[in-house]
Amino acid sequence: MKTTVKILALAFFMVGLSQVASAQKASSATATAEVLQDLTITLDGTLNAINFGRVSSSTPGIIRLDPNTSANDANTGSVTNVARFDLSGANGGVTVFYDASVTMTAGANNFVMTPLVVGNVSTANRAIAAPVASGSTVTLASNAFFLWVGGTIPQLTSQPVGTYIGTFNISAEYN
Repeated sequence: MKTTVKILALAFFMVGLSQVASAQKASSATATAEVLQDLTITLDGTLNAINFGRVSSSTPGIIRLDPNTSANDANTGSVTNVARFDLSGANGGVTVFYDASVTMTAGANNFVMTPLVVGNVSTANRAIAAPVASGSTVTLASNAFFLWVGGTIPQLTSQPVGTYIGTFNISAEYN
């Protein structure tokens, strides 16, 4: 009887092994990476600040620094500047991210600037550059794309005087 138990136990063990062996499956996947030239985003040497100019603390309406052309500015000072960022890299899609708002401060006082961003593949096409939303894709051609940044400031009625400063952040990554 002991021999019969050992044989039955051995049979159950072998059946268990065969079920484990047949349940095991394998698969594989190819790993790839496309290495592209370095993607850079640099602030232009001349158009290197978002400057609304000198405005009155009693400016009655929204102040608009148009990124396409100064002809569409509203309530700005006489000396203004938009910022231009130059993208350089491999031709193709690049996603652009930037701050939805910029807090401008002077001491304890502040207001919020809303950026306006437009872009084009040629610096000669600033006037017809299309709006670029944060998180959207632009397409580099001839290894370049250009972004111009202006913005709006709310009505300044009774805004305390001072030089208000804020920082606009922008980044880009390959798709």
